[in-house]
Amino acid sequence: MSLFAFSDGTIEELHSAVARFWWGSTDTHRKIHWMRWDKLCEPKEMGGMGFRDLRVFNQTLLAKQVWRLLINPSSLAARVLKARYFRHDSVLDARLGYDPSYTWRSLWGAKALLREGLKWRVGDGHQINVWQDAWLPGENASRVPTPIGDVNLNMKVEELIDHAEMRWREDVVRGIMRDEDVEEVLSLTLSKRRPCDMLYWWPNNKGYYSVKSGYKLGKGVYNAHGDQLWRKLWTLKIPPKLAHFTWRASMDVLPVRENLF
Repeated sequence: MSLFAFSDGTIEELHSAVARFWWGSTDTHRKIHWMRWDKLCEPKEMGGMGFRDLRVFNQTLLAKQVWRLLINPSSLAARVLKARYFRHDSVLDARLGYDPSYTWRSLWGAKALLREGLKWRVGDGHQINVWQDAWLPGENASRVPTPIGDVNLNMKVEELIDHAEMRWREDVVRGIMRDEDVEEVLSLTLSKRRPCDMLYWWPNNKGYYSVKSGYKLGKGVYNAHGDQLWRKLWTLKIPPKLAHFTWRASMDVLPVRENLF
């Protein structure tokens, strides 16, 4: 299992190297950095330069390895790590443990990003907690039903299903949830084959984790809508230097006298 785990110091050095190259600095002459690094890392359609945020990208690649451990628990890497760190749990519920290796610390730190994009697909409802696990449709991993009155906080989704006909027990659902949650629950189709509940990655239409969708989610720009003006700028049939100059002028980061003052 290959890993892409840089230390924070290494990432800062790489960021500094890219910034020096972009603004024209050298080892002996340091030029002014006219814009924050996090702004440069924003997508071009949002006014940035689309540079990779290596810290987020590093976490994205590590989260992919955690995803592989999750969907392929019989692999050698998964069995070795499970025997050492999460013998009685899943990788998502594993603790950091005592004196962990650098590999495990890196993977454990990437779980938060993976959890943010994971959601349950209802099968038989045996594994899903109604009030704690994300299982309602929509692009939000924290989307859970809102209970009405006193309810069993340990209730499983299987208690809302008529397993004989594999349909929702509408009277039970309406008695414990808000109307808007009820409609979302009833819109979910149940399979008569009674499959097991399964985790999927909601930012990807195919349900599988991808580095691209993980990076967008980690940067918080998954649902962001860019500016049409910026899109037009970067699609113009002009030399790249002219496009870059236009961008700098629009962002007011040119070394004119007023800015220098």
